Amino acid sequence: MINSMLMYDGVNLVPVEMLLTGDVIDAQEAYRLGLVNRVVPSEELESATMELARKLASKSPLALRMGKQSFYTMSDLEYGKALDCLAEVTVNLAISEDYKEGVAAFIEKRDPKWKGR
Repeated sequence: MINSMLMYDGVNLVPVEMLLTGDVIDAQEAYRLGLVNRVVPSEELESATMELARKLASKSPLALRMGKQSFYTMSDLEYGKALDCLAEVTVNLAISEDYKEGVAAFIEKRDPKWKGR
């Protein structure tokens, strides 16, 4: 296994090498290479997964959807165009019902009731 990060034009090629060679790596190596976000013991996997799922479920579905979409869109843009995209997404979120609900919930110290719009 090659221990250095294989890169081409800013793209991590380790997954490509693994695909082509069939090499298998352990979880710690996958974490070190940035292929996974975290590693937990197998007996904690279900609770860690549920914790992440609950955290995501508590967020505005609109903000999650727009955030994910803009992340992938902006990754292919030049810096200035990415900032323009970010500004547009920010404005669209700021005029959404979910944004208003989030602010109201924060001020009223209660959990938000997201509508996804």
